[in-house]
Amino acid sequence: MKFTEHIDPGNIKLGLEGQRKDEVIEELVELLVESCNVSDADTILDAVLSREREGSTGLEKGVAIPHAKSDAVNKLCIAIGISKDGVDFEALDGKSSHLFFLMIAPTNESGPHVQAIAKIVKMIKIDRFRSKLLKANQPQEVIDAIESAEIGEI
Repeated sequence: MKFTEHIDPGNIKLGLEGQRKDEVIEELVELLVESCNVSDADTILDAVLSREREGSTGLEKGVAIPHAKSDAVNKLCIAIGISKDGVDFEALDGKSSHLFFLMIAPTNESGPHVQAIAKIVKMIKIDRFRSKLLKANQPQEVIDAIESAEIGEI
């Protein structure tokens, strides 16, 4: 599975405005409405927020991976958001999250969803990768950094 096949520049927001977890999730869901042929944004938002109540998806090193499954999509959909100020996402390390990878997968499909999470976890361990994302000025720079990380150039 190639991670970049599931994102395009329209699914990336470099200046997230949300200051709370629910606001960030809502912003990212809105990115997917048109680009991913989402049939019901409210259903997706509810699914992601429900998943967050089960346990925060805030990881370490300023990264969060909010995700859920929903019948409102027919393929894996990914939105990426970057917050310069950071948001309290109840991360494992107690620090603010700056990089957000929101994923929605169809309820009847688990392979790509799990593979995507594994790829993100692998990439975010690379300091240079996280730094490139935080410094990105254009969505294509985020995609380029992900492509480089996927082939081991970062």
